[in-house]
Amino acid sequence: MPRPRAPQEGPEIIKHVLPTVFDLEKITIVDDSPAPPYAEKLPSGFSYLEWNTPPEALFADPEQLPSTVTCYTDPFTWPRAQKNAILILTSLSTAMGAYSAGAYTSGIDEMMEEWHVSRIVMLLGITTFTIGFAVPPLVLGPLSEVFTFGLFNVCHMLSALSHSATGMIVTRFFLGVGGSTFGAMIGGIISDIFHAPDRGLPMALFSMAGMAFTGLGPLVTFPILKETRGSVLLSRKAKALNKFLDEREDRGVRWKVKADEERESISLMVRVALTRPFRFLVTESVVFWFSCWLTFAWGILYMFLEAIPLVFVENHGFTVAQVGYVFAAMPIGSVAALCCNSLVEMSTEKYLSSSTPNPEARLYSACTIGCLLPIGLFWFGWTSFPSQHWILPTVAVGCVTMGIYSIYLAAFNYLADTYHRYASSALAAQSFCRNFFAGGFPLIADMMYHRLGFAGASSLLGCVGALLTIVPWVLMFYGTNIRARSKFAKVFQTVL
Repeated sequence: MPRPRAPQEGPEIIKHVLPTVFDLEKITIVDDSPAPPYAEKLPSGFSYLEWNTPPEALFADPEQLPSTVTCYTDPFTWPRAQKNAILILTSLSTAMGAYSAGAYTSGIDEMMEEWHVSRIVMLLGITTFTIGFAVPPLVLGPLSEVFTFGLFNVCHMLSALSHSATGMIVTRFFLGVGGSTFGAMIGGIISDIFHAPDRGLPMALFSMAGMAFTGLGPLVTFPILKETRGSVLLSRKAKALNKFLDEREDRGVRWKVKADEERESISLMVRVALTRPFRFLVTESVVFWFSCWLTFAWGILYMFLEAIPLVFVENHGFTVAQVGYVFAAMPIGSVAALCCNSLVEMSTEKYLSSSTPNPEARLYSACTIGCLLPIGLFWFGWTSFPSQHWILPTVAVGCVTMGIYSIYLAAFNYLADTYHRYASSALAAQSFCRNFFAGGFPLIADMMYHRLGFAGASSLLGCVGALLTIVPWVLMFYGTNIRARSKFAKVFQTVL
């Protein structure tokens, strides 16, 4: 705790000092912990406004404060119905990106015929889409701390207006950029309005939206969404309050928000956002192995966009429309995984709501349900023969989806609980790897399944998946020691 300075001219105020690791890498990150009051004096006639500042300190008669001031409230105290409405709308927005990824494959054959190009060329549209999904969030993340903006729906229209293979591949990149916006920010929105013990189910619903709606795509408008970042709302409240006091010619103190002063320039924020995730990949073993595991899982998800048509058209004689029905196994598997995860969350709630939360409690579902990924891959490969009923590999697709879902959710929750203030960088690292490298899996699907055979290719992938299932088990037993050696996670443990 800093020592109070010597008295200076001006009113006494309350200042909240946040711990940091790198002074030059300050990025405003929402913290849901109570603000400890550190008494300090400032040389100006301003006081720092906090959510717990009593109304009497704002104005002598709080009842006279206008609605332009009182309308700003702490997002954590919003009614449950309001939080649920935001969760539903943002999750549906995530579904837009999932739809954009999956819908493309159904038109590949028609595009090949119309533009006279090979299948591998048209599959590049998936790769450019995932690259567009991977890179922009590194910049959009820090900018979202300052500005409220939506990425324009025109990104979803560009590919529809394309009249060439080259144009389609290029516009798919911008479609990925458009779809990445909500995916990059919704995890932060959930953290803005739900305390850590209450985030399990909301994060699970958000994760399900990113997978269950792969074959669905209602465009959801976002202008009705409300700002959720506490620092932004508090800043707006301070401005409205100062305007009210100026109009009343009140001679008391004026108010400002600590986060506004800590925020660095846009150029510095972008530089830190672009470099820190890669530092996490190199120096943080937890981030590295979770990134490897999730990159593989996400690669399987995208590979199935190509593998499912191969298996069911060649081995079972399905039409394009019938193949589309097989993809229904993905949302069904996601819903089943959500239900299973909810049961696990209820059984581990005591570990998450204690005074010293245990991040490893987030890994129970990954340790169990995550095993369904390699199991489903073996199942899919060895039931893909024409002699086997088509329902068997279809169920295997749902099984694989359940495994991918549990891995995705575990990575999100565990990294957020472990790195707290630096969670945005940890999540950005795995998000970049997951989207950047997973886009290459569909390009090798055709070659793998034809050279190794359907059973051989799926078995190879199943072996890799089985090896990676060791990751959550290692963290379950040694996670506490690993976090103790991390300088980033150690900051959070010190604050606690």
